[in-house]
Amino acid sequence: MSDSASVAGSDNLASPVKRLLGYLIDMGVAFGLLLLKTPLGYAALYAHTATSLMFFQYASSALTLLAIGYLLFCDALPQGQSLGKRVCRTAVVGYPYPTNCTVVQSFLRNLPKLLLSVLDGMFVLMGLRRRLGDMLAKTVVINT
Repeated sequence: MSDSASVAGSDNLASPVKRLLGYLIDMGVAFGLLLLKTPLGYAALYAHTATSLMFFQYASSALTLLAIGYLLFCDALPQGQSLGKRVCRTAVVGYPYPTNCTVVQSFLRNLPKLLLSVLDGMFVLMGLRRRLGDMLAKTVVINT
C-alpha cells in the first residue's frame, strides 16, 4: 500500500469525536491565555505610573495575540500536533502525501475555522472527514 493510500484510508483518519475533543482542548488553551488578561486588568487599576499602565496594556495585547496565534499556527508545532491533538493522539499531515504540516498550511487550515466555525466543522461529518480548511491547506487529520 502506498503512503498516499494509507493516509487516504478511512481506517487511519481521526474520528469526528477525537477531532472535536482536540478542538475543545485547543480552545481551552486559547481561552486560558485570554483569562490571564483579567488579573492584568485588575493590576492596571492599581498602576500609579504611566509606564506601568502601558506595560499592562502591552501585556494584555500580547496575550490576545498569543491566543489568536496559537489557534492559527498550533498545527505547525512538531509532528503536526497541537496540545489537543497530542492528548487525542492525532496529527495533521499533508494530503495526499503525508508530510509535516507547515506554518502556511496551519494558517490556511485554521483561518476558516475561526471565520466559519460551525459550517467548517460540518464538513468533518462527510466523505473523507476533511474540513474546508483541510481542503484549502491540502491536509488531513490522522490517528498517530
